[in-house]
Amino acid sequence: MDVYLRRLARRRRTAVKLGERVAGGGAGDIHLVPEYPDQVIKIYREPADRRVYQPKIEAMLAAPPRTFSFKHLGKERHLLAWPTSLVETQNGEFLGFAMPQIDFDSSVSLERMLQKRMREISSLPEFYGYRISAAYNLAASVAELHKQNHHIIDLKPMNCRIYTDSMILALLDCDGFSIHSDRQRFSASQFTPEYIAPEATGKSPDTLGVEQDLFALAVTIFRLLNNGLHPFQAKLFSDKNGGTLQEMIEAGHYPYNLSGSSTCSPPRQSVHGSFPTEIRKAFDQAFLKTKRPTAAKWRDLLRQFADPSSGKLIRCETDPKNHAHFGHGCGWCDLAANMTAPRASRQSGNQSAPSQRNNPAILAPTANILLSQLTPFRTKRMVLITLFSMILSLIIAIYLTKSDEQNVGSKQPEEIQSSDRPANASESEAALYTTPVNALGFVNQKVNLRHFPTTESAILSNILLGTEIWVIAKVNDRN
Repeated sequence: MDVYLRRLARRRRTAVKLGERVAGGGAGDIHLVPEYPDQVIKIYREPADRRVYQPKIEAMLAAPPRTFSFKHLGKERHLLAWPTSLVETQNGEFLGFAMPQIDFDSSVSLERMLQKRMREISSLPEFYGYRISAAYNLAASVAELHKQNHHIIDLKPMNCRIYTDSMILALLDCDGFSIHSDRQRFSASQFTPEYIAPEATGKSPDTLGVEQDLFALAVTIFRLLNNGLHPFQAKLFSDKNGGTLQEMIEAGHYPYNLSGSSTCSPPRQSVHGSFPTEIRKAFDQAFLKTKRPTAAKWRDLLRQFADPSSGKLIRCETDPKNHAHFGHGCGWCDLAANMTAPRASRQSGNQSAPSQRNNPAILAPTANILLSQLTPFRTKRMVLITLFSMILSLIIAIYLTKSDEQNVGSKQPEEIQSSDRPANASESEAALYTTPVNALGFVNQKVNLRHFPTTESAILSNILLGTEIWVIAKVNDRN
C-alpha cells in the first residue's frame, strides 16, 4: 500500500510504501517504512480518531521540542517519538503521521532500571551513578517539553526507553501528550494509577496539566534513586492494609518525610536516609505539597550528582564497582550488611533511625520484612505459626540436604533436580516437592500468605505490593 508523506504547510508530497506492522495500540498501528529505515509510520484505524488527531498532529509539527535527537558513537539517537510529517492517502485524506524510529535494540524500558534483578536480566550496569544519570536525563527531557508548555500527563517508566550505552532517555507515545498551540490546547486522554497526583482524584486526564507531570516525574526519580520503591509504599502504624498505591497516594501516606510521618513508616529496604538534605527536601515538597519542584529544578539538582567531575557522588570504598553515596554513609552497604548479618544483630537497634554506614540495625532480616507487613495475630496463635514455620523450614532443609548428598554430590542448590509431587501428597508434604531458588524477590502484585502451598489452604494475611522477600524454593507444579 502506498501512502504519502507531507511536511506541514507544504504541498509537495513523497510517496512511500507502507511496510510491515511492528506494533500497535488502542488507536493505531505502527509500520516500518522500507524507503526510510530510521522512520516509522502510525496509522489511525478509525475515521473518528483521524478527525480528532489531525489538528493535534499538525500542532505538534508546528511546535517541535528543540532537543530532538543526538549522535552517540556514530549513531543517531532519537529522544522523542515526535511527528515529523503527516501521512495521507493519494487524495489527501489524513491517515496518521511519520516519526523517528526509536532503536529498541539499543534501549530497554526504564522500568528495567528500577530493581536489581531486572538490571541483571537486562544486562544493565549496576553502578548507582547510572541511575542518577538516568534520573537527570529524564528531568532534562521533561524540562525541555515544559519550556514549550507541552505536558506528558501519562509519564511513567514504561513510556520511557533508556539507551543502555549512554543512559539517555527516549519518550514514547508523544501523540498522547497534552499539546500547546497558539490557538488551543490539545488534551491528553489517559494516565496511570500509582503516578496520578492526589489532587487529580476524581478528575479526567484531559483536565490536568504541569503539576501532574511534576508528581509523576518525582515518583519516577524517587524509584530510580531508592531501590525501585514507590514513595507511597509504606507500613501503616495502624497495621491495616492501606489498599493500592494510588489509594495510599490519595490518603497522603508518605513515610519518607524529613520530619517523619504520624501514620506510616518506610519499608526497611529503603536507602532514603543516605540522600542529601536538598534531595530529601525536594521529595518532601513533591509529595506533601501541590506546588512541586519543576522539572528544571530537578534537572539542576541532579546534574551535580550525575556529573562525575563534581565529586559529589562518591564511590563506596567497600564496593566501588556497584555502590556510590552522597557523603552521608553508603545506604547500599547498610542494605547488604543487613541481608547477611546474623539474625540477632539484625533485630537489634532503633529500626526507625536513618541509614548509617555499618549499622546492621537499619534493616531487619527479610523474614522480618515480610512479617512486618502482616496483620497481627493473637500471641498464642502467632507462637504456634512461628513454631510450625520453624519445623517446616527444618524439614525442607533436611530434605534438600539429603537430596543434595544422594543425587548431586557437590552441585549447587539451583542444579538440584527435584522430583514431582505425588498425586496423593498432603498439603504439608507438598512443600517438600520443590526446586530451590534461594534469591531475593519482590512481590509484584497483592498476594495471599497461606498455611500451605495451595489455594485451598487458609489465608493468614496479605503481602503488600513491593515487599521484598527471600524466595527459598518453588513448588514444582505451582506458579
